[in-house]
Amino acid sequence: MKFSLFSLASLLSIALLSGCLRDECTSEQSYVRFDPIYKPVSEIRVDVTVEPARSLRAPGKMFALGNYLFINEKQEGIHVIDNSDPANPQTLAFWNIPGNVDLVIRDKYLYVDQYVDLLTIDISNMANPKVVCRAENIFPLFGFDPVNGFLVDYKETQVTEKFKCDDVRVQQTWFMENNFLWVSGDAMFAIKTSVGNKSNVLASVGVAGSYARFGLADEYLYTVEPWLLRTWSLANPSCPVRSDSAWLGWNAETIFPWKNRLFIGSQNGVFIFNNSNPAHPVLETSFSHASGCDPVVCDDQYAYVTIHDGTTCNGTINQLDIIGIEDLPNANLLKTYPMKRPFGLAITNEHLFLCDDGLKIFDKSNPLEIKELSHTKNIKAYDVIAFSDSHLLLIGDDGFFQFDVSDPATPKQLSLIPVAQ
Repeated sequence: MKFSLFSLASLLSIALLSGCLRDECTSEQSYVRFDPIYKPVSEIRVDVTVEPARSLRAPGKMFALGNYLFINEKQEGIHVIDNSDPANPQTLAFWNIPGNVDLVIRDKYLYVDQYVDLLTIDISNMANPKVVCRAENIFPLFGFDPVNGFLVDYKETQVTEKFKCDDVRVQQTWFMENNFLWVSGDAMFAIKTSVGNKSNVLASVGVAGSYARFGLADEYLYTVEPWLLRTWSLANPSCPVRSDSAWLGWNAETIFPWKNRLFIGSQNGVFIFNNSNPAHPVLETSFSHASGCDPVVCDDQYAYVTIHDGTTCNGTINQLDIIGIEDLPNANLLKTYPMKRPFGLAITNEHLFLCDDGLKIFDKSNPLEIKELSHTKNIKAYDVIAFSDSHLLLIGDDGFFQFDVSDPATPKQLSLIPVAQ
């Protein structure tokens, strides 16, 4: 077969053109770039300061105590709120505690984390809280660099870039580059859809939400890390002393003390510690479930566990599990209810309150046949406290809500402290 000069030139032109097209082929991808944030030790260990009241921006965990509410601002500190009138809560001050995420209060002492340390703060004078004890290097962080200090967080930046079609990064949901972590837009979506005449007298016992990592029982404080349960003696409440540690070995997330037991929720199941000797809790039994983020609450007969999906939860399941615990150490799954994407929960004698596509209220007089009484939508809530049979507290991306649930079929919103836009 013979080729004319024209045919040969045409073939060469097509080959060269296709090569150019191949070289210029690009794919536009959206990523979230995580820039590491380091802090030197001098900025890690700072005192608590009192600032004027300010708006909620990134609310985290909450704690209710008497007429007061304490709402964590993630990694920044605590909003102090006078809730004498739930229809008109008044933010009194902001306690600046850099690196704070968890909190619990016993009598006049506030126990909080500050990055890697456990602080005890005397709040008997709420206008002038004082750090009275600091246990150093207790909690894990992302890492430590001898030059830059502690790696405390990552700054998120939305980035859209063009990559060559043959760039291996295009097909990855995440990759590391120049000490930055890049996560694709789809993966980030999964992660984000996976929390005058006023008396200054504090009640002695408060209530935490279902995502709490700090718990109290008897004269002991318990702190949960992803792989460790620590026990702290409060014989001297002004300065906790560690009395025991129990290796968990799993992705532990929450703790719920109930009578003489500690219920610990993890991404793989519920782990129940016998706390008859509160100085040395002993693992009594465990219940494994599908992977997923997992807060747990309970009464004498049943444990109520929500499981939801998400990249950070390593799961794809969305459900409510009812576990029989009346005959421990036997723990049995009795019923599973499918849910849309459940988060925090709370119970009273007759009712179950659940953050799932808003607020759902169930009649749980028979936990094996729960009945939905109401569903309040258009609320982005991730945790709930049943402060009483008729008073509900919710926290979420939209802010802090209070509801009158005297009639659970028609809950009435009492107030809202919104998140600043």
